[in-house]
This record gives sequence, C-alpha cells and structure tokens, in this order.
Amino acid sequence: MYINIEERHGGLSQSTDYHFIIEENKLVHISRYAVSSEKRPRAVKYTLDLNKVKGSTVVKISVTNSGIICSAFVFPAEELALNWQERHEEVKPLLIINEFKLTYLKPHEITFLQDEWKRYYVPMINELKEFFKASDVYVGTTILIKCQVESGVNYPLSYLIPYSEVARRKSLEGLTKEIHQIWVVSRILKYLTKLGVLRSEDLLTFKQSPYYALASFHHGGRAYSIWYEFDMNPPSMCEGMLWCEEPSEAIKKFYERTREILRKRRLKRLPLRPDIAIIEGGSSCNELKKGFRVKAIIECKNQDYNYWAKDIDYQIIPYKEIFKPDVMVLASLKKIPNYVKKHLNRYGIIVVDGVFPGGNGEKELVEVITKSL
Repeated sequence: MYINIEERHGGLSQSTDYHFIIEENKLVHISRYAVSSEKRPRAVKYTLDLNKVKGSTVVKISVTNSGIICSAFVFPAEELALNWQERHEEVKPLLIINEFKLTYLKPHEITFLQDEWKRYYVPMINELKEFFKASDVYVGTTILIKCQVESGVNYPLSYLIPYSEVARRKSLEGLTKEIHQIWVVSRILKYLTKLGVLRSEDLLTFKQSPYYALASFHHGGRAYSIWYEFDMNPPSMCEGMLWCEEPSEAIKKFYERTREILRKRRLKRLPLRPDIAIIEGGSSCNELKKGFRVKAIIECKNQDYNYWAKDIDYQIIPYKEIFKPDVMVLASLKKIPNYVKKHLNRYGIIVVDGVFPGGNGEKELVEVITKSL
C-alpha cells in the first residue's frame, strides 16, 4: 500500500508535521523510506510503501504558525494512512527525543552538540530554568525559547528540522543568540534583585519591539528601566503603536540626528535595535515620547569574532553614536582579539569577553553595568 505525506519546509515557525521512524536508538526521517518524492513550493510530498514501515513506531513533531508544539506524538506506523483524528496518537513529553540519535545530522553539527552546546548553552538553559522558577512573576518568551528551556531536551530544538542543514543552521543561529541575550539579561536582573532595587513587576516579557520596558528599578535616587530588543525602527517601534501617532519633538530630533550619522557613515540602513538598553526613566513608550537618556547599551555576540567582524562599523560603533549611552558594552561569549578591543576602546566601547556561565566575563559585565548607574 502506497501513501502520500506532505511536509512543509518552514523550519519551526510554519505549520507542518515532521515524521520520524524509530529504529532501535535512532530517529530516522520518513524521507529515508520514500520510494519517490515531489518537490513543491516550500514543501515536499513523499510517497511511502507502508509495508516497509509495518510494525514500526512513528514519532511526529508538530509545528504551528506560532511555533513548535512542545510535545511528541507517538503512534503505530500503520496509522500513517489515517488522518490525525483517526490515529491513536499518544502525547509524550518532548524530552523523549533524548533517547534517540538523529540520523540526518552532519559531523560538524554533532561536534557543535558535544562541544559548544554542552559547554555554553546547556548551562545557560539550566540557569534560565532556575531563574524562571525563582521569579515570582510570569516570564514571557518566544514559544521556541520557552520549549527549549522547559522541555529538558538535550538537543537544540533547531536540530528537529529534518529536511535541510541550511535551515537547521539558520534556526540555530537565532536560537543560540536569543538564549545568550536572555541569559545576559537574567544575570543583570538577578544582581539587581540581590541589591533589593528591582521593582516588582507582574511579568517579564522578552519580545522584540516592546511597548513596555522589561523591568524597572530605582538606584541612587533615580528611576531606570531595562529594555530587551530596544527598538527605534519606524514603524516597528513600540509594537508599531507609537509610529501611528505624530512623532513628538524629542523623537523627531532623534531621527534628525540619526540621519546625519547615516550620511556620515554611508550606511545603507541605520542600526536602531540594540539587544539590551538601560534607560533613565522611560518605563513605557509613552514616557519615551518625551525624550530619553540611555545609561547603558549591551550588545551581545555569541559567535566567533570573524563571523560578525563587519558589525563593528555597521552596527556597534553606530549604536554608540546614535544612542549616546553613558556606557556601551560589547558582551561576547567568545574571545575577541586584543587589537579589536583597543580599536573599540577608542570609541569608548567596553569589550567584555568570556560572557557565559562560569566565564571570566560573567561577573565583569555585571560590575561594569552597575558602576554606570
């Protein structure tokens, strides 16, 4: 009996199901069993001989347009011919993936898993899990980050994309960047909590282009706010709400100044969304309209220097010139060459590398930020 199964190729952000067959301690994607396949726009239709998988077990990973579903669906392979309502699918915790090897991973992906993922990101995820549990408030993140932190899966969830090494790499770059950014913020929030200055919030929401600051605190008689993915890009800033209005004089002056920097540096576009910003006052976009003073900007880098070297002239130095923070810090997970540190120091940019759990830069970063307040 031959059946057709179509899987969309939208990574972990577009609705689809990925199907795997259990072979002892391995998960094998159904493409291995296909007698033929037909490429479609951003999808592939596989034709399977159901007799070849008879007696096997299927593990289905489901994705919606909102993100990955943080469970695995297990059922007999014979039921692939049935629709999902007729199948006897057993819902399992996604961490059952830990019991298997993913057969489609390339050697360099396995090396990353055994080296960098285990050394850097697993400790970050474990600390974030404790941070989320210790918080007396709701912590909001993307579905992907929430699942990665709470599921207990040892793999990067990006590795569950079976059809393309390129798609896995792009997803992994975004996933690891976000893990590093949120972990850096959590270190700062944890320290401010110890100082007893962090204001109680109803929730901590890590999202792009927010309307409200991530958190607020008082220190030295002044009010401050911490912004995650602080966005001054029209029209996305403040969830697009602020730009629907007539910009205030303070915002107009900000853009006049940034346009001068655009011409001066001959940039094609302005970098206007630093990873983390600490602002005097400014706990909401309504307050930002009146004008704002940036106390500190933290730009996080988790890749090798050679990977993002071009960002120095097109992102990092312009951030310093555009936002004019009292302190600007480049927080790098990996080692940065000394000549690069000296170059950035000329622009008043502090470089802290080794910013990962147990790294030399973890404590140094927090000290630099708190001294700036």
